[in-house]
Amino acid sequence: MNTQVPSIHVGVRALRARMVLCAQRWASAVALCGLGVACALLVGCASPAKEPLGASRQEVAQRLGQPTAVYPRAEGGERWQYSELPAGVQVYNLDFDAAGRLVANAAALTQQWLEQIPIGQWTVADVRYWLGTPQRVDRVARFDGEVWVYRFTQLSDPRFAYIHIDPSGTVRQVLFVDDVSNAPDDRP
Repeated sequence: MNTQVPSIHVGVRALRARMVLCAQRWASAVALCGLGVACALLVGCASPAKEPLGASRQEVAQRLGQPTAVYPRAEGGERWQYSELPAGVQVYNLDFDAAGRLVANAAALTQQWLEQIPIGQWTVADVRYWLGTPQRVDRVARFDGEVWVYRFTQLSDPRFAYIHIDPSGTVRQVLFVDDVSNAPDDRP
C-alpha cells in the first residue's frame, strides 16, 4: 500500500487551504486599510454647504478650490458657484459682499426652489446665475426652443427639471420628471 501519495495530496490540500486563508486575510487587511484611508479623506472633505457665513474669499478658495463659475452681484460683490453637474445633483451659490465676506450660502437645485422660477420673466442669464450650466441641453418637437436639463434629488428620489427656453431666451415652462434610469424593473 502506497502511503506517500495520500500524504502528498493531503499536503497539497493543506497548502492550498493555507494559501486561500492567507489571501483572504491579505484582502481583508487591504480592504480595511483602504476603508480607513477613504474615511479619513471623507472626514477631511470640504463642502460648499458647510462654509460658514463671514468667511473670506481666500478662506473659501483655500478649502474648496476655484468655483465653477463667478458672477457679479447687483448689490456688489460676487457669486461663486460650485456645481456638481453633470454627474452630480447639486449647485451651491456662495455670495460674497463687496468686502469679500460670505453673506449667503444656498443649494439651488431643490424642488421647492425650482418651483419658484418666474415663468415669462427669467432669461438665460438668470438661469445661469441661479442654476449654473445645465447637465445637458435638449430640443423637443412640440417646443420651439431649447430645454435645459438639471438633475437633482427630492428627498432621496432622483429627478429632472426641464426648463424650456424660447428662441428669445425667456423661460416659458418648467417640468419635473422622475429619473427612473436606475430604478428596478419589476415588470413581469
